[in-house]
Amino acid sequence: MAIDLVKLAQSISKTGFKLEYEIGKILRENGWHLISNRCYIDDLEGTVREIDLLAYKVTNLKDLSIYTVVIISCKKNETNSWALLSRPVDDKDPNYNWRPFKGWTNHPAINHYMSKMTWSPSYHEKLSKECPVLFSAPNVDVFAFQEMSKANSSPQNDKNIFASITSLMKAQSYEMSILKERQKNKKRIYQFNLASIIEGELVRVLFKDDDVSAELVDAEDYLCRYILNQKEEVARIKFITARAFPDVLQQYTKLHTSNCEFIQECYDKFYRDAYKDWSKTQVLLPEFNTLAKPALRMALYRHTRKFSMVSDLSLSWSEKQEALSVDIDADDIDLDMAAKLNQDNQFKKEIAHAVESVFHYEGDFTFDIGIPF
Repeated sequence: MAIDLVKLAQSISKTGFKLEYEIGKILRENGWHLISNRCYIDDLEGTVREIDLLAYKVTNLKDLSIYTVVIISCKKNETNSWALLSRPVDDKDPNYNWRPFKGWTNHPAINHYMSKMTWSPSYHEKLSKECPVLFSAPNVDVFAFQEMSKANSSPQNDKNIFASITSLMKAQSYEMSILKERQKNKKRIYQFNLASIIEGELVRVLFKDDDVSAELVDAEDYLCRYILNQKEEVARIKFITARAFPDVLQQYTKLHTSNCEFIQECYDKFYRDAYKDWSKTQVLLPEFNTLAKPALRMALYRHTRKFSMVSDLSLSWSEKQEALSVDIDADDIDLDMAAKLNQDNQFKKEIAHAVESVFHYEGDFTFDIGIPF
């Protein structure tokens, strides 16, 4: 018996695969890079999981690549609606983080700010103005969900909705966990977003005082708290209907532009005085020494004909003299050698390159003897 290819194609069209294809097509048409059907091992359950779509935009800023990532779950349901059970938002609830930030960077300058508690509030303050659909505080507090039969409005279960949420959270955790080992020599920052797209109806069910009301919505935010690797995390998931996705995608595109602007501001702010500010200088010294110590060893060899191990170099700024000095450990050089190094054009050129490359400083400097601690 020959297979009915027409019927087969029609049957496939009723699954979520067609939705996944269409969402991917929209993303590509709007300039997003796309990775589909990415598989990974769920460490907790030991099973293979699949990410429907991972979309990203990337922009290069000097020595930094900025990635905006959207991890997407696609679901299709012709018989049931997705009901999101909600209540009014309590802004003063200390147990909720309404503005979580999910990101990662290996750039020391950006990490200097990202590691501070002020990062997330300042990020959301800017992004809620630029991309209100994505970053404004949620309209309601979604506390549960149910699939509801379109035929008789009876509750079914939450299996598909829960599966979508779980796959997104674990996919995000997996993607963030592997970034450190990927492209180690390339400095990057990633900002992650989660979206659950349904080809069907999305219903907000609002419990308020003694009333329960229901209305169709095109998008809704869900703040999910979960324990992963013995650490509490908060994920903000955007539920979106398939018909509304093209409009919401414009906000994600705008988000990437705003991410680049925000990171640019942080980048410029850091390097404006990185060679003066002690806390910033400490952040960059490891990278500086990677370039500077080999140059120092070669310079000492030229003057002593001996190879020797040297301590880390440091930088200090004199406000009174408005002068920068590169400090070398007193155990490595004496006053006579310091004078020779200041006259060594090759060494000074190599250190000038290191100072410019790492600290973005192009002015003059001298070599001095630092006090070892």
